[in-house]
This record gives sequence, structure tokens and C-alpha cells, in this order.
Amino acid sequence: MSKKLKIYSTLFVVVLIYFVVTNLFYIKVPSWYSTPDDKLEFVDCPPDFMSRETRADGTVITTNHETYSYEVYVTPKDRTTQKSLISTAKMVDRDKGEQQTYMVEMHKVQLSVPASQNRFFNTLFIVSVITSVGGLIVIIWILCLVIKLVRRIRRGEVFVTQVSKYLEITGILLSALYLYQTIVSYAITQYNMHHIQLADYYVVFKNDTNSMYIITGLALMIISQIILMGKEMKEEQELTI
Repeated sequence: MSKKLKIYSTLFVVVLIYFVVTNLFYIKVPSWYSTPDDKLEFVDCPPDFMSRETRADGTVITTNHETYSYEVYVTPKDRTTQKSLISTAKMVDRDKGEQQTYMVEMHKVQLSVPASQNRFFNTLFIVSVITSVGGLIVIIWILCLVIKLVRRIRRGEVFVTQVSKYLEITGILLSALYLYQTIVSYAITQYNMHHIQLADYYVVFKNDTNSMYIITGLALMIISQIILMGKEMKEEQELTI
């Protein structure tokens, strides 16, 4: 077994164990502060977000003002003192009309702020654009490699060095894309933690980058080394004959 194959196989197993462990034991890092005056409540929509104007004929004109929105993961600060949002509904389609009760919990929320009050959206917007451009460049690179790979395979060239190289580079790019998006996501979350204050909730980090990027990437890297081994075995058989 080649050295690269051993390394890629070990990384593949480590990554699988990492995903299993992180799904079982999710560590939450709370945001930085809270004050006793913070409160979370149901109220009429403030005029900064939406305003209503009643005309002389009695018609009401509703105007939605410009807002900026972004999504964050949250977790309750103290469940023992926090009120719960309960949904109670009767199953009308059932013969007995059974009543179902659920506790609705928030884990990922969309926050909106008036454009006039937003202080750090520009920074998040710039980071998002840079992230999108970087990811797009990697994806285009991967597509070019896949096209070259398909052409080689259609010619019947499988156990060749070039096919192995294409697979290995594609796998490395997919793994790098996962790490890149994870790092950016963590950096943005840290930024949000120090600029967003929510009543009753902490802003927390949760990695929602598609795990198939790195799993597929490592699998392709392993396959690339298997192809090289097959190429060497094929050459040895030809020399023997």
C-alpha cells in the first residue's frame, strides 16, 4: 500500500469519526453578554419595519420598509426561567379528533433589522461576496477537471496516471472547499456573537457546511491511489508476459 493511500484512508476514517462524535456531542459556545433588561415578546410590528397609513376614504396603506436579514443558530440562555412556545391543535381528520400539543423550539432563526439601524451588514455582505466568489472559482475548477476525466474514461483510459491525477486534484479541491466554507462560517458566527444581542437566547456556532464535500473528496483521493496501484500491477503483468 502506498504512503498516500495510507494517509488518505486514515483521514477518511478520522473525518467519519468526527462527524459521528460532533452529531452526538454538540458543543455550544455562547455569545458574549446579557443584561436583565433584555426581553423577548410578541408585539405589533414596530414602525421602523412596517408603517400603516389610513386614507380619507378609510383604506389602509401598508408600507414595508427596507431591512437587512441574516440567519443565525441560537440556543436558550436558561430553560428553567424561559417561557415556552406551545402549539395546541385538534386533529380534525381523525375520527376521535385527538388533540396534539407540541413545544416549538428555535434553533435557527432569521433576524431582520431596519436598514437605518444596521451597523455591520456591510462587513457581512463583503465577506459573503468574497466567500461566494472563492467557492465559485473552486467549483469551476472542479467542473473542468471532471470534463477532462470523463473524456479520458470515454477513450478507455482508466488505469493511467493522468486519470489518477485528475481524481486526486478533484478530491483535494472538494476537501479544501469544505474547510474553506467551514472556516468562513465559523468566522462569521464569531463576528455575529460579538455584535448581536438576543433576549433569552445565545448566538451559537453550528457547522452546516455540506459534509459530502469532504467525504466525497477523500473518497476520490483514495480511488486515485487505487488506480495508480492498478496501473502498476498492469505494467508488471505486461512485463511478465
